[in-house]
This record gives sequence, C-alpha cells and structure tokens, in this order.
Amino acid sequence: MKSVVLETKCSERIKRLKERLQSRYFELDIERARYFTRSYRRTEGEPPCMRASKGLEETLRNMTIRIEDDELIVGSKSAKFWGGPMYVEGYDGSAYTKLSLLMYNREESVEELFPEGFALRSAKFLKKFTELKEEEYRELTEDILPYWKDKNIGALRIESWKREGLYPDVPFLESIELGVKVFGDSSIILTGVTDIQGHISVGIKKVLEMGFKGIARQALHYLVKLKEYEKDYQRRKDFLESVQTAAEAVCIFADRYAILAEKMARDENGKRKLELLEIAERCRRVPAEPPRNFMEALQSIWLTQAAVLISYGDGSITAPGRLDQYLYPYYKQDLESGRITRSKALEMLEEYYIKLATNINIGPNNVTIGGVDQDGENAVNEVSHLFLEAHENLKGCFRNSLAVRLSEKTPRDFLLKAGEVHRHTAGIAFHNDHVVIRDLLADGYTLEAARDYCVVGCVETTGTGNNNGYAAGNSALLQNILEMTLNEGGRYVTGWRRVGAATPHAGSFKSFDDVKKAFADQLGHVVELVVQRAYLKDQAIAEHYPVPLLSSTIEGCVELGEDFTRGGARFNHGCVNGQSLATLANSLAAIRWAVYDRKLLTIEELVTHLRNDFEGAEEVRRQLLGAPKYGNDDPYVDDLAVWVADTYSKEVMKHKFWMGGVHRPCLISVQTHILEGTITGATPDGRLAGSPLSNGISPSNGTERNGMTATLRSAAAACGPIMSDGVAFNMNINPAAIQNDEGLDKFVSLLEAYFALGGRQIQFNPISRATLLDAQQHPENYPELLVKVSGYSYRFVDLHKRAQDDIIARTEFNNVE
Repeated sequence: MKSVVLETKCSERIKRLKERLQSRYFELDIERARYFTRSYRRTEGEPPCMRASKGLEETLRNMTIRIEDDELIVGSKSAKFWGGPMYVEGYDGSAYTKLSLLMYNREESVEELFPEGFALRSAKFLKKFTELKEEEYRELTEDILPYWKDKNIGALRIESWKREGLYPDVPFLESIELGVKVFGDSSIILTGVTDIQGHISVGIKKVLEMGFKGIARQALHYLVKLKEYEKDYQRRKDFLESVQTAAEAVCIFADRYAILAEKMARDENGKRKLELLEIAERCRRVPAEPPRNFMEALQSIWLTQAAVLISYGDGSITAPGRLDQYLYPYYKQDLESGRITRSKALEMLEEYYIKLATNINIGPNNVTIGGVDQDGENAVNEVSHLFLEAHENLKGCFRNSLAVRLSEKTPRDFLLKAGEVHRHTAGIAFHNDHVVIRDLLADGYTLEAARDYCVVGCVETTGTGNNNGYAAGNSALLQNILEMTLNEGGRYVTGWRRVGAATPHAGSFKSFDDVKKAFADQLGHVVELVVQRAYLKDQAIAEHYPVPLLSSTIEGCVELGEDFTRGGARFNHGCVNGQSLATLANSLAAIRWAVYDRKLLTIEELVTHLRNDFEGAEEVRRQLLGAPKYGNDDPYVDDLAVWVADTYSKEVMKHKFWMGGVHRPCLISVQTHILEGTITGATPDGRLAGSPLSNGISPSNGTERNGMTATLRSAAAACGPIMSDGVAFNMNINPAAIQNDEGLDKFVSLLEAYFALGGRQIQFNPISRATLLDAQQHPENYPELLVKVSGYSYRFVDLHKRAQDDIIARTEFNNVE
C-alpha cells in the first residue's frame, strides 16, 4: 500500500522548520550534567535551594545556544537540536543514558543488538542516541556520574527504603528482558515509584503578568518581611534568595539570545536582518518583563518552558497549561490594532508547536484548550480554534498532544472542528469538564480553581500554575495485586517467591466474595507501601534537590517562602496511579464465571494453569477467553470494573498527603502496560505470561464485540468513581467513518452522548489497521503518521515494534454508532 501524504497548509518557512526537525535524531546531551556537576562541587555545604539556583545559573550562563535559520521564536533546552538536559542529580543516568554507556565502543550497533528497538523506542529512533564523542564518554563516566553515584535521588530513596525495611531483596528472574531491568530496580516488583515527583503545570500566567524581574521583586518583598524568629526562617530565607538568583539567571539566558541575534544581524541583509533585530528586542524584554504583544507573549512562554526544563532536567513533565486563555488578550489587542493578522498568528503558533515537538518527554508538549472559565462560562475563543488549525496543519508534529476540554457550553462548531481534525491526524484527547471538575472538588480545589484545570503529562488533570504537580510517578500495579492474591503474595517475576502480603491459600476461597476480599486486602497493603515509599522519595528531593525556579512561578510558593517540594503551592496532593483496569476486571469475571458460577474447574486448578502459563491446558484457556469481557456493556463484568475502580479510589484517597490534601487515584498507562506485561504471569482472562496488559480504562485488545456504543457505555460506567488524577481511554476508528459530514456529525454526537453518560476522557486513533500494518513494513512512506500511544502522542515509526503491535491489535471501529 502506497501512503498518501496530505499537502500541508503551512507557509514555506514552517515547512522548512518542520522538515528540519523531521530529519534530526534524538541525541544525548551532557552539557547540563557538566555545569550542574561543576556548580554542585563548588557549593558543597550551602543550602539546597541556593545550590539548585546556582546550578541553573551556571548552566544558563554557559550552555551552547543557537538561533536556527527561519526561527522567529528562539531558545532551546539543550545544546543539541533535539536532545534532553540530563537529570543527573535525579538518577544515575536515564534508561537511554545507560543504553548509550552500554553501547559505547561495542562492535554491534543499536540495530544489531536491539533490532526492534529498546524500551518503547525503535532502533531508528535511537540511531544517534549512542553516538557519544570519546571525550564526552570519558567526562560522563570518569567525572560526572561518579560524583552523583551516591548522591542522586535514586540512590537516596533506595538507601532510605532499605533503612526502613521497604526495599524488596528479591531479584528479577533471569528471563526478564533488559528493557525492564534498565528502567528501574527490583522495587518495581511491587510498586512503581520513580525519581521524579510527577507532573506540573508551569505558572505561565504569573510569568506573563509579572515577568521574572517582577518575580524577583516579589521574592525580595517577602524576604524583607521575614523575621528571624519565624518558623523555618533559614529554609525560607534560602528559598526566597534562591528565587531571586534563579529569576536573574533566566533573564541572563534571554539576554544571551538577544546578544547572539544582534551579532548575527550584522552579517545579514534585508528581511532576515530585520527579523534578527526584532528577536533581539523581544529577548531584551521577555521573559524578564511582562510581554506587550502576541509575539512577545509567545517568546516569553517558550523561553520560560525551556528554562524550567533545564532547571528540572529531562525527567520533568512540565505542561504549559491553558495557552488559549493566556494568549487571547494579546491576540485580540494586536488584531484590533493591526499589529498582527490571523494568518500570522497561526504561523507563530505553528512554530511554537514545532518547538514543543523537540521534547521527547510527554507533558511539555501537551497544550490545554477550550472548556469553561473560572466563572463557569464558555472559554472557547479564536486562539482555541487557531491551536486546532495548527495541530491539523502540522499533523500533530510527530509527538504533540492537544487536550480539548468540553462542557455543555462548548459551541458545536468548535466540537465539529476538533472532530474534523481527526480526518488528518491523531493527537487530540477530549476531557469532560463536568466530571473532571467534580473530581477536583473532591480533592479540595475551590470551584474557581477546579474550573481552571489543565492537563499535564498524558491525561492527568491538575490546577493551573497553583499546585505541586504530584500527578504521576507513584503507582500500584493492579493486575499484579491479583497475581499476589492468588499466589499467597508471590509473583511470576520472582519465581513465585512472596513479595506481597501473605494472603490465604487460593484453596481457602470458598466464594467469589472471598477472592474480592483478599484482593482488597492485598490492594490496601500495596497502596500503603506506595505511600510510604513515595514519602521517603519526596523527603530526599525536598532535602537535596528543590526546584526554586519552577516554584517561583507557582501560586503560593513565594508568598509562603516554601519550595513546592515542601508544600509551598496553594493546592497540595499526592498520587497513586493504577493501570490495566480491563485485564483485572476480565480476570475477576473469569474467576467468578468459570470457578464459582459454571464450576468448570476449581480455584486451585486455575492457579496451577496460570503458573504453568496454560501449558497443556489450551482448552481451559479457550474457555476463559470466552468468559464475559469488559467493553461490551455487560453488567456481569462492567460491575466488577466499577467495583475495582471504586475500591481502588477509596483506598488511595483515604491516605492523607504529607503536605496536606489527599492522594489522588488515576487509571492510565504510558505504555507501561506493555513493560509491566513482561513481568506479569498468565492471567485468568486467558492472557499468556509476558504479553501486554490492557491500556488505561480501555478494553483489552480485540475483546470489544458489541460495537462502539457498548464500549462507550462500559467506559462511562468505569468513570463513576472519583478518579481525580485522570483516566486514559483509547479507541481506534477507521478514518473512512468520518470522511463525510454525516459521519462527522455522528462521531461528535457519540462523543457528546459518552460525556453525558459520565465519561471522563477519550482519545481516538483515526487510522485504519491496514495503514498501520503498512507503516510498520514501510516506515519511509509514513514520516508524519501520529498515533495516540496511551495518553500521549508519538510518531508511529519511532515506536518499538511491540508498541506498534499493541496499537495495531486494538479493535478498529468502522462505524461511529
């Protein structure tokens, strides 16, 4: 099958910028690691916030900067065109850093050692990841990483877990693949607690209103008012002084671009000379001061994001929030004064969109538009429409996500336009204001703040620029809890050695209620462990690696004189993320159906078959595959999905967060359901050991048999319990179903009906199975094919084959009814 590439509507300048990005590969960049290490060596013994700010200042003063041809918005988070600032203090090298070190000086190439790719990325994606220069390799291995060996957050959390008896001394089975091992340590056997604190929306609105010079003045104001006898005086003094240092560092960073632009202008003539001088003028102004127009606002937003990404490192998930709301006043003012045209504003949003696509991590490239404002009125404006057009014109630009908020007051033309974008690309997720706001109120948000929510990371919902951002990074692996329930606390990945709570022998489960109770008990044990481990990780971060620059933009931090890692934000909450609702609901339904209702086998026989991966029991597996499955509007199994979601939600929310507020539940996946599947044994629904689990609240692949409407009803039911941190629901539709106006209208009506039933979130891949299969075989024909992987978007050809296979295996709906 020959691919059809749609003609882009972008200007020639935007086409060139996009083609340049498309031609690049992600590269390892050690500059941030170099300068942070240099600074941290010099500042041993100084207060932690000031050390963080001085590390940022050292980097922003010295890192390589550039202005590319055709650029009007300048700034980069990395010395490489497409690279990440290494979060060296966060952990002893990311999975990709470790891969680079592993591959260095090997005779085999990445393609030879990992022909299908590594982790969730293709071998092609990793083409230049391992191309370290010899001197960079020596610097990294002999100087940088040794300094952080015992100081990084990963080392500190594991040390504290061992000290408190919370670290499992149980190794993975040798059969478990390298990709999972590299991602973490043996603690993933029970929980997923990563070395980042989660997801955050940068306080863009505050930066636009005050500029960083204004933020520095605000910090000085509260510093002057601070009294030595007040509680935590020294720590608060350190924080407020560090905010001033960090704010000044960002101003220096912007000024370096102004100087570079002026220097480049001397060698140019005509239009480009004028453009460079205008860039210099903008960078002299923002983000130091509040912007005066649309162009300055966009430049301020991007430089703020770049600086925060450098400050927080490549593990950060820092979303820009509700950009249509921030930018509209500048757009309206400039349009009315004749300073800008609609087409020019669209072109600049497209360039900003390309900037976002240089982020490998999900989160920085997820923009929220639409919904209601703080008064509950429709917030859709012309900039909301422009973002839809930019997304459509660029076909999502390889990895960008657009979170579209919908309410009962959303104009239908906006909803139809958002649906129409699916004719050309994926990348849009829809969020139901009514349900999201309901859940955020349960978290303790005020009504106005809940209405002003944005989406960070994949699908996690938080306040905008006013919270600590603990929205991901701590997870309870739900299907593995059932595995331990049936095996007296043992796990497949450990060779069935006990790592969980010592639940009763499966033979003692005389009724299905006994199974449910044992599961709930095991769930309580695991959630408690997640909370305890996350607390110790948080303490290590707060004590050693605060983030004063990011905190300076967050409402409440400067006013309280506290970094957001210590509860300085206006709203505080933790999280415990869950995955694979359908695999768990289907497994429980299969146990009830096969063991207790139809009595096809005993619970002990079922557990034996699971341990043996159904070897010699294919007929039993076939029967279990035929048990009721979630996603078909069948109360027999859907009621169990609701019970799981409700039990999990209440268990998580009963744990108070140490900064105040609650722990928030969510049901998502970042394709971790694929990696977690590799360490999960066979399941009662008929799934074989090592194969992927289900995705978010989506049905298990291929099990939806009663049409799209039935699937939507099942998912809407699962959204009944409070799930304030978000859910991810993926569906594949054949693009032919929405090519005409009638199909599009049905598609939008179905979406409205799903939200009226209480659905919380949904996202679509409008790509046929045939296209996906052809793209897998002929990636060169599909350079722009964007897919929703889980909650995030990615270029299909950059994904590992197992991730591609998982997307292909999803049920394709050919009719939107």
